[in-house]
Amino acid sequence: MEQTSPQSLSFNYDRVSGELVAAFTPIEGMQVPNLVILKQMLTDGGFTKLYIDDAALGDFAAKVAGAKEAVSQKIGERRDGEFLLEVSDDLMEAYLTLVPPQGGRARSVEVINEIRAQGITHGIMHEVLRGALSAGHCAKLLVAKGDEPVQGEHARFESLLDEKEDELSEIDEDAVVQYSDLGHLLLINIGDPLMRRIPPVPGTNGVNIKGQAVPALPIPDLGFNKDCVGTEVDKENPDLLIAAIAGQPQLITNGVKVNPIVEIEDVDLSTGNIDFSGTVKIKGDVKTGMRLHVSGDVFVNGTVEAAEIIAGGNITVKGGIIGHSETQPGAASIAAKIKAEGSVQALFAESAHIEAGDSIMLAGNARQCEMLAGNEILVGKTNPKLGQIIGGRAQATMMIKAVALGSPNAATTKIQVGLDPYLEEKLRAKEQEFQRKLDELDRVIKQIAHYKQNPEKARNGMGEEAELKRKTLAQEVKDLVAEQNEMKEDLVAAESARIVAVKAVYEGVEMRIAKQVWQVLSDFGGGTAQLQGGKISFGGK
Repeated sequence: MEQTSPQSLSFNYDRVSGELVAAFTPIEGMQVPNLVILKQMLTDGGFTKLYIDDAALGDFAAKVAGAKEAVSQKIGERRDGEFLLEVSDDLMEAYLTLVPPQGGRARSVEVINEIRAQGITHGIMHEVLRGALSAGHCAKLLVAKGDEPVQGEHARFESLLDEKEDELSEIDEDAVVQYSDLGHLLLINIGDPLMRRIPPVPGTNGVNIKGQAVPALPIPDLGFNKDCVGTEVDKENPDLLIAAIAGQPQLITNGVKVNPIVEIEDVDLSTGNIDFSGTVKIKGDVKTGMRLHVSGDVFVNGTVEAAEIIAGGNITVKGGIIGHSETQPGAASIAAKIKAEGSVQALFAESAHIEAGDSIMLAGNARQCEMLAGNEILVGKTNPKLGQIIGGRAQATMMIKAVALGSPNAATTKIQVGLDPYLEEKLRAKEQEFQRKLDELDRVIKQIAHYKQNPEKARNGMGEEAELKRKTLAQEVKDLVAEQNEMKEDLVAAESARIVAVKAVYEGVEMRIAKQVWQVLSDFGGGTAQLQGGKISFGGK
């Protein structure tokens, strides 16, 4: 037992039970200890290494203050240290929490035993663990960490077309297609290299803290796109795609298409409407009322009147696109209709409906046009003094940029970004195709099951034919799932979309970003509109 002075107050520690008891006997003329004195006496007596119950100590001080007879109370005890070992659900990390002992013993041995009992053998951070056990305390300290798997690299596809662009200016003026004034057009010959495939790199498995393997994600071995029309794989190098025909190349996902090229003077009544699988260059104009549908690019050296041009690639018009706002008094207006899966470029456009899967680029003005682009619309690209979108509607996924939006006469002009006008429609079509293939696959599977129950009906190769069809449909379903997933990843976040006016925004302009709308009620200088906090913000250039 240990005792303090004065004799009226004592602290008694029982080494067997580990309890600390305070006792007080009132003696006339001696000071009655308060809480401050009690705490100081505990410190002086060396009892602070024990667990002191502050509530019990306060209660004892209150009893002492008015005591007429001896008072005693348990105010503390000896406590051993405690610990908690937490292992993450993925078995990749272990964390240790240590509560230091208070007059009792530490739990270092128990910690080591628990680590062994949990089966933790790999990635133990011995120096960190020893430091924590030596200090006697820590809070959720990382003491073991597994090795994360190293993920592999997917096959990569490198375009080899860039080096061909430097050759364009050297193409003979007498060639079937003249490229001297169409700098972005590429002409390739049979055997030219188009794309190189870099094979995938497999991943490296990791190890969790229990020494178990953590597999890296499998890497699919992707080949060239099956839609690489006009190309072939090099016979000496299976990772090299080369041209099988001469023509104009078009980059696609994991591959290249090669389109043949044709040249025409004008598209008018002498040629009739044209439906062509390839690329077309028109030296002159596309006249009113004519229709031109091609699978590749269209190049017009002159102007496009109130005609229809639909292209699977890009459309370039060196002159303007001029629909007729009116023909005769009382007659309906005739608009030019231009639609490209790629980009549309023109000097200017008036009374035209223009659609582009990628971008629309006009050097001059767009007046009373309806323009839809899967990526961006740029008006005033080469001449900053021109470039107004006046009236009509312009819609793009990522950006619309013009020198000015609207006009001083407050023409109603609608501008919208943040929603892809094409991707959702394409995604719906893919989903419908997926469902049709799935239904067909289900019918074939039922047919195969029927043949298994009735072998006599599977004669003459019908069973083998059904099984082959099942495998083909299963692969098509798998490919459609992959295509849908890729398209879903391409849905653009509205937060990154913007509308840019270099010099002015006039009254009468309506701006839409995703589902947010701003009606411009007065003229502004140049600036950029984009979403901030879910609302349209218009600020400096």
